[in-house]
Amino acid sequence: MKRRVAIVGCSLRIPGTSANSFWQDLLENKDLVTEVDSDRWGKDSFLHPDKRHLGSSYTFAAGSLGDVSGFDAAFFGLSPREVTHMDPQQRLLLEMSWEAMESAGIPPSSMRGSQCGVFIGIASVDYAYRYSDDMSAIDANTGTGTASSIAANRISYLFDLHGPSMSMDTACSSSLVAFHQACRAIVSGEIDMALTGGISLHLHPFGFMVFSKATMLSKAGRCQAFDEAGDGYVRSEGGGVFLLKEYEAALADGDPIIAVVAGTAANADGNKSGLTIPNPAAQIALMQKAYQEAGIRPDQITYLEAHGTGTSVGDPIETSAIGEALGKSRAQPLPIGSVKSNVGHLETASGVAGLAKALYSIHHRIVPATISVKNANPKILFDEWNIEVVTENRALSKTDPIVIGINSFGFGGANAHVILTSPEFDASEPSVDVEAADAECDTPLPLMLSARSDAALSAMTRQWADHLLETPDSLYDLAWTAAFRREKHSKALLVLASSKAEAAQKLTQFNDDASTQSVFTGECLANAQGPVFVYSGNGCQWETMGKHLLNESAVFRLAVEEVNQHFQTYADFSIVEELQGLNGSGRFVKTEVAQLPCLPFRLG
Repeated sequence: MKRRVAIVGCSLRIPGTSANSFWQDLLENKDLVTEVDSDRWGKDSFLHPDKRHLGSSYTFAAGSLGDVSGFDAAFFGLSPREVTHMDPQQRLLLEMSWEAMESAGIPPSSMRGSQCGVFIGIASVDYAYRYSDDMSAIDANTGTGTASSIAANRISYLFDLHGPSMSMDTACSSSLVAFHQACRAIVSGEIDMALTGGISLHLHPFGFMVFSKATMLSKAGRCQAFDEAGDGYVRSEGGGVFLLKEYEAALADGDPIIAVVAGTAANADGNKSGLTIPNPAAQIALMQKAYQEAGIRPDQITYLEAHGTGTSVGDPIETSAIGEALGKSRAQPLPIGSVKSNVGHLETASGVAGLAKALYSIHHRIVPATISVKNANPKILFDEWNIEVVTENRALSKTDPIVIGINSFGFGGANAHVILTSPEFDASEPSVDVEAADAECDTPLPLMLSARSDAALSAMTRQWADHLLETPDSLYDLAWTAAFRREKHSKALLVLASSKAEAAQKLTQFNDDASTQSVFTGECLANAQGPVFVYSGNGCQWETMGKHLLNESAVFRLAVEEVNQHFQTYADFSIVEELQGLNGSGRFVKTEVAQLPCLPFRLG
């Protein structure tokens, strides 16, 4: 049977928003595009409305992540000096790789020594351009800090991952081509797990100048996908990392399966009318191959997330290819859209944005609107090609399987397509009854949190206090995950609570006053091992406790008999006989009898 791939974890950096608010922003049809962050460079020095003007760009409209300078070097065991020479793209990839593993409930330390692969889409060398502007700043760490190959290799190095490790540049399709290669490595049996994704940051004006001179950038500063006003694309930054795992292994390990990869495909345009002109025949062949290999009929496709950049040439070619490959073979028009209308074009990481929208759509069973269509592009023959743009949020079936395709095309002709399907169980519904999850437990449960520093622990408790009040998950599930599926760090905290509300209250009290008696803090022991003896007080005993062990375990019986020998000096009955129930019934109501067998029972 062909191996399948599950997406079990992910981490995102989306311009103009956060990973937590991205979905809500899509549902609210928000435009998240602004301008290049003011701290990157002096925009006024390089901005000119005439594209023929030397050394300038006619736009700096962009989707921006804002300040990307912050990084916790110590957390990853790196020196501040080395980090200053590391491209912020490398730094963000390290953060997102950690977060992707933790989001899957897999402690990163448990991955050490594994055959996990790393496949990263990356193209920008803006950080290297900054050093070319000031060569006196170059030192021994600049080479590894600015090399694209190290973006993947550093992840493998720091997390001790031994599978294939590669960075790839196919321009705007880089992250989806990387995703395809990761899936193929898992399907072939070469590896069982992979970290894959992409990154793109604006750290130098060079990219804006290059694409401005080629008239690729929108003078309106927006990706007006499928609209007659489409005049180019807007550059955006962002990224994401996905943790992929062989499907059966993910099921066996109890990992959260966000979506299943039904198929992937990649090809190239070959020779055509121009290097950067899309080839519709290649796009048609790509999509047909992907769905034929996946065994999915065009009528089974729920939605297709198009490349949809908003260019006057690219949009009509892509939509015609979608119609020819899929739309015309359907009874109903194929719904399509483009997240670039919300966030802009993340270039090498654009596939990440498309995948993220698809994953949220599968989980919530809603396709958000494409917000750019005011007047449909007359060159797109929607009726003839049997396609339609989703211009309003569209609810999907609550029970039917969901199939979503994602297109991603590079400007040099490297193309990729990914097909995602909903998990075989209904992941859109909470796994627990919300009222039951909010109910109090019979006994307090231990919620254990840990971090690398006191400041980080304080920040984590604030996040957990909010999360406890918002999540539908039960306190038991949350406490179990925190204890067994999270990394253990040096600074630890323990709170005992019978409900999520009580746990949140105690964590909030701790943030207000770290000396509160309701929360316990301490240092985690590294590589703790060996026996731990815990003796409870009176009240836990029951008649004939240990009877089975006395009969079945020689070690247990010897220990009890040894204590009994000492005990006989002070009492007129045998503990061995007491545990066997040979001294009569109802004797444990007497304190002088009930407490005495507890010690030998625990020692045994």
